[in-house]
Amino acid sequence: MAQHSSKKIKKEDKIAKTQGRLAREFFFASPIFYKDLPIAEKLNKHLLKHIKAWKKRDEKGITRSNSLGWHSAVDMHHRKEYKTLLEEMFKMQQEIFEAEGYHPKTEPICDNMWANVNYKYSHNKNHVHPGAQWSGVYYIKCPPNCGHIWFTDPCGQRHLDMPIMDHSKDKPLHYWREVHYQPIEGRLIMFPGWLTHEVAQNMCNLKGEDGWRVSVSFNFKQKWKEGQYESIRGVGHESFGAVNIENIRKK
Repeated sequence: MAQHSSKKIKKEDKIAKTQGRLAREFFFASPIFYKDLPIAEKLNKHLLKHIKAWKKRDEKGITRSNSLGWHSAVDMHHRKEYKTLLEEMFKMQQEIFEAEGYHPKTEPICDNMWANVNYKYSHNKNHVHPGAQWSGVYYIKCPPNCGHIWFTDPCGQRHLDMPIMDHSKDKPLHYWREVHYQPIEGRLIMFPGWLTHEVAQNMCNLKGEDGWRVSVSFNFKQKWKEGQYESIRGVGHESFGAVNIENIRKK
């Protein structure tokens, strides 16, 4: 097995273990984490009520990757009515930090957070989240055929040189060029901010609000715990600065 580049490897040991045997190793994976929140039923009713009221106050919203759908301002992480969801996001980020082996003296901070309402035919164009270490989505309302999220292999060269596969067998994961996730109410998904993703059109045939897909998106970064991270206040549709878990607990 290959070892970390900072460690020496004994050539004779490697040869002895693989001589006459085909060896295969996997590198450069793109991690995607997800969790189904046990408090989702009650939480989603609360979130839907407040997001609909927010949308009514600001019907115009803002435009980023969204096409036809509604995108709120990105200061959702500063609004007390969304505190419970934000706390769940911080819990999951801490679990990811531990699973990924991040330095214990660092912590996650939420840089921005916003609500999405996708009507019929609305979608989100393929994009990345510049400057975000981890991005994600939480699903609040998912009627049938409301549009799924998919991720694209970030290595462009692999898209240009596809082997001829034996279609009678399952394709190995390292040959997948796209991964699709169906929206599930109460599911929280987190992925690297640099991972290209897109959301399909909402093709639900239910009328009015019954056919809306409603979700929350967000971005996290990693910071050292030493000292207090100061929020920088913005104006208009800006996010009003990042927050850490201590900022949330004080509200």
